[in-house]
Amino acid sequence: MSKKIYDRNLGYSLLRPIVDWCTKRSYRKLEVRGEENLPADGAILLAPNHCNTLMDALVMLQAHKGPTVFGARADMFKRPLIARIMFFLRILPMVRQRDGLRNVLKNHESFDTIVETLEHGVRFCMFPEGRHRAARSLLPLGKGITRAAVAANNRFGSERPVYIVPVGIEYGDYFRYRSTCLITYGKAINVTQFIKDLNVENEAQVMEPLRKELAERMSELITYIKDDENLSEKWSLTQILSRSFKKGGLTADLSRNQAIIAQIEAAMEEHPDQMKDLLERAEEFEEDIEKDNISITSFGHKCLLFRCIAKGLLAILGLPYFIFSLIASLPMWLTAWFIRKGLKDKAFGNTVNLGIRLGMGLIWFPIWTLICFLAAPWPIALGLTIAAVPSYSYFYDYMEFMRVFISDCRLMGHKKLCKERKGIENTFIELL
Repeated sequence: MSKKIYDRNLGYSLLRPIVDWCTKRSYRKLEVRGEENLPADGAILLAPNHCNTLMDALVMLQAHKGPTVFGARADMFKRPLIARIMFFLRILPMVRQRDGLRNVLKNHESFDTIVETLEHGVRFCMFPEGRHRAARSLLPLGKGITRAAVAANNRFGSERPVYIVPVGIEYGDYFRYRSTCLITYGKAINVTQFIKDLNVENEAQVMEPLRKELAERMSELITYIKDDENLSEKWSLTQILSRSFKKGGLTADLSRNQAIIAQIEAAMEEHPDQMKDLLERAEEFEEDIEKDNISITSFGHKCLLFRCIAKGLLAILGLPYFIFSLIASLPMWLTAWFIRKGLKDKAFGNTVNLGIRLGMGLIWFPIWTLICFLAAPWPIALGLTIAAVPSYSYFYDYMEFMRVFISDCRLMGHKKLCKERKGIENTFIELL
């Protein structure tokens, strides 16, 4: 009897805690909310947004201690060795419509496996957008997840319900390692009940209403901006306006962004011409601060001088361990830097950092330990070994701290930029 993708695997079980640990350490904050929305009485299909390559799957994996099977682009499975590795990692090939009708027909086998996985009580996670995009929006959802849900309902829906759970993944930054991540489970769609309520004879008539419902629920869980020609400008304006709010937790930050975007969309309806000009000003402002190497996070503070003094003292206090971290994790961060430098799609950067932490960390840490014990008395060697454990994370945290600190110092010499930001904010308030 051939092994099933959802079956227990000793190698996978041993590797899983290490991968989860590396995933969590890839973020300064990683929070999960809405777990009360996960049904306990049926099969669960998870439907997250897809904005940060492989990191999306990894953060979803670590959010649940039990097994989860994933779907991924079928073109990743072309080589037999890669296909076997993907199977080991509990990832199924999913052919997209753009891959051609002949290839789409191959999905039937994957759908059968998905249904079987759900029937055995294992969660299945599919990214309905079909491809990743680093943007505060959603791409049109594909039909794969709705087809899988309907197929599962046909198989065992009379015995227990099938659910699609919308999930929002909200990153503080798509490209900076050690940023933040908030995972939000939304209210589940009871597909079994949904089909009964529609009361249609043709299954095809279920797909579109179900897909629309899913898209609406997913958009409520993220910082969602309508996918139009002003998407980037609206996000620039949102960041500018958010500087006047007190910084809260990840959930508070998400709620703040959603409220600001709702106001922007309302103003776009009532004052389209004025808002067009304001969005252009916001885009120009973003270009100006980027040219001067100033971060948007430096704006909105009442006493920038005191902030710079305090950060300067912290920078001095943290410098000795930073120098140690720079040395202790040198092969890792240097390798990551070289690989990231050559990436065409910068969204893969964080995946590279995690891969380096997982792969090279398992090799470099024993070597570092051996060097320490050969070069120093055992108490000192033990201390150096323990101190090296968080060094990779601290290296990136200190670099980010210094980036913002230098940005704060630069902003003190650019009072005009502060007035410009305030002017944009005041103009927007007048339009409300």
